[in-house]
Amino acid sequence: MTSLTTPRNTSRSAGEWMPAASLVLHSRDGSTQFLEPEGIRARLSQIRGELRQEVASDESICLLPNGQAPFTRFLLELLAALGLPNPVAVPDDDTSASIAQLARLGLTARALGQERQPRDEPARREVLPRHALLLRTGGTSGRVRYAVNTSMRRTLGRDRRLSLASALGLKDEIRVSLAGSIRHAAHLSMLLDALNYRTQVHLFEKPDPAQVLDHVRRDSVQWLVTTPLHLRIMQRQLQDGEGTSDLKTVVHMSAACSMPIKRFWHSTLGPENVYEVFGASEGIGTTVARGDEWEERPGTVGRGFYTSVTVMDSSGRPAAPGVLGDVYFKSGMSARPLHVGQRDLVTWTSDGQVSIGDRGRLDTDGYLYLEPRPQLRITVGGTTVLATDIEEALLDIPGIQDAAAAAVSNHVTGQRVVCFVVRDSHGSDAEPNELIPALRRVLPPAAVPRRIIEVEAVPRWLSGKVNRTLISEMAQKHFAREKNSDRASDS
Repeated sequence: MTSLTTPRNTSRSAGEWMPAASLVLHSRDGSTQFLEPEGIRARLSQIRGELRQEVASDESICLLPNGQAPFTRFLLELLAALGLPNPVAVPDDDTSASIAQLARLGLTARALGQERQPRDEPARREVLPRHALLLRTGGTSGRVRYAVNTSMRRTLGRDRRLSLASALGLKDEIRVSLAGSIRHAAHLSMLLDALNYRTQVHLFEKPDPAQVLDHVRRDSVQWLVTTPLHLRIMQRQLQDGEGTSDLKTVVHMSAACSMPIKRFWHSTLGPENVYEVFGASEGIGTTVARGDEWEERPGTVGRGFYTSVTVMDSSGRPAAPGVLGDVYFKSGMSARPLHVGQRDLVTWTSDGQVSIGDRGRLDTDGYLYLEPRPQLRITVGGTTVLATDIEEALLDIPGIQDAAAAAVSNHVTGQRVVCFVVRDSHGSDAEPNELIPALRRVLPPAAVPRRIIEVEAVPRWLSGKVNRTLISEMAQKHFAREKNSDRASDS
């Protein structure tokens, strides 16, 4: 048996927590539902009763909200489950498939409204920590697994003076919007924090980056949690000159944000009102960089928020300021496995510091600077370029709505760059490869793509990150077809 057990969280009794916020739920069919705190509390109590009947007294059973239920029901099931002591998993749309996948990983899961299927007892069983939250992750590496987060649920009902949202400027009586999917760790964590405030929180079943600015204006949003992808699209749309209505604060997370986009929003809202948050689905710690801090130290992801940040050299000793090494977080957690399923490299120290493989450096004031992850690097003829830099250059071209870059093997240079682009409705009719001369003016030779291929959509994870695994597969298939075509023409 693989044990993931940690000490119980005794800060509150199961089911005591109730939200203070009201919710505005925007479903994918275009409908909107308003939920006031009193109504939310009544429905949560009812659903918690149903969940208790489902699992009886067995606190080892993993609760699974029904991912196929209407958005309102799914959200309420999720919040109700988080108020119980059982582990909770955030499912895919196909709840039955999620139950089967968890069973293969040694976990028994239950979802309301799902008929139980007889199955053999698993060959091994995972024992999860009480109050664990399982989140599907792997957006950068492509190795999808469940992260075991034991810190996020502590947000429920905690003293707001200790909350991340408070440090990011959230107050009572303002309108909040989470522009990304609550199935992803970044936006779910901010939702759980915001629910402790007397606010109005807008949530989206299927977030559409192209509609965020319209929503911000229409609903007079004041505090927005979003991603760099949303910020870029909003930046373009603001060329209509109508401004951002009542928007006062932007919090961006989930992926690295380019300097031009950050500086645009700093100039639009004031740098003291723009925050970058860096963390991991595993909940091992968080850093925060306010815009004015970032302007003094371009490229930083900030300092630890109730988190000690250390960079270690190859010998396991703290590295000097400015020296690259492995990034370790310490936030009061006990050493334990952080993943179920596909496991990534996790290193714990004897005093409770943990690294999940990120590399970076600290400056003399303790601000962290991260190195790009290996999945973003493409090496062409001995020169390493970043997929994100190529994508930024493409997105700066008028008419390109979305873009992704990948590597393909080349017997001369080792790797070559191939890109996929999505045009917006106002794009030109030029052939995709006609964009290459424009890229040669802004990119080093190694970064200029060999091919640019137009597609209907760039595959992305719920976090907004490019699905690097699918993009790589698309690139390999394209060039395999091209080689086969060349062979056929030669014969």
